[in-house]
Parts: sequence; structure tokens; C-alpha cells
Amino acid sequence: MSVSMKARLKQLKFISSMFSMAMDEFNNVMGPESIQTIFRLMGEKVGETVEKRIRERYKVDSWTPELFAEKFVSDVLEPAMGEGEAEISIKGNELNVILKLCPFKKAGTKIDNNFYCTYTEGLIETAAKKAFPDVEFKSIKLRAVDNCDCNFSIIIK
Repeated sequence: MSVSMKARLKQLKFISSMFSMAMDEFNNVMGPESIQTIFRLMGEKVGETVEKRIRERYKVDSWTPELFAEKFVSDVLEPAMGEGEAEISIKGNELNVILKLCPFKKAGTKIDNNFYCTYTEGLIETAAKKAFPDVEFKSIKLRAVDNCDCNFSIIIK
């Protein structure tokens, strides 16, 4: 590893450490409900942005479940998680989203407080609601709670 890469790694570890300490203090001062609300709102904003970005990038006039699943995985989930770490299966009007890796946990962030789950829920639900006029979204399982792959259901009505 080069000297500049080692220096950059030290910087990133420092930033990660500061972020972790800041989250603990935000939680102590504001409480978990406020933190979860903030992360949910962040996820919703990103969900809106990514749906618009991929719709414009691929010139999509009208989403199909198959096209949404393909582009959302390849352009949103895999860049954050890695290839093969996310999948969306389709049965009729239901999309089943499986996340096999938590990018927050992989980065060394403590996830048992569910803060980052609300970000992910907001991102996926909002992107789906922007793509389709009437959607029902459910979190089935969360790694932070169930210690397994995250599983979300999107039902297009």
C-alpha cells in the first residue's frame, strides 16, 4: 500500500470514529426517535433523487416492475453494497427486495439502533412511490433486528 493510501486510510478511520462518537452524542441529546426521523428523511430525499436520476438516465417514460428492479439494483444498490449483494425478485405485482450486506455495518458502524435501517426504508419506499402511482411498502426483516439479510416488500397496486 502506498504512503498516500495509508494516510488516506488513517483519515477515513478518524472520520468514521468521529461519526460514531457524534451519533452516540446525538442519540444522548436528541433521542432515538429524532435520529430515526432524520435518517428516514435523508433516505426519502435520496430515494426521490435516485428515481429521478435513473429515470432520466435511461429515458424511462413508464416504469415496469422488471425495469425498476433491474435499474434500482444496478444503479443504486450495487454501487453502495457491491455486486451480488442485493436482489429484487418479482411475483406478479410484488417486488421482494433482499439486501445481503449492510454497507453501514461493513463500514464498522454500529447498526443495532436501527438508525440506518430507517434511511434504507425511506430510500427504497420513496423511489418505489416515485416510480409507481400506488405502492404498499413493508419491512419484513432487518439485519439490525433479526441478524439476517434485510427483506422489504413493495406491492404495486
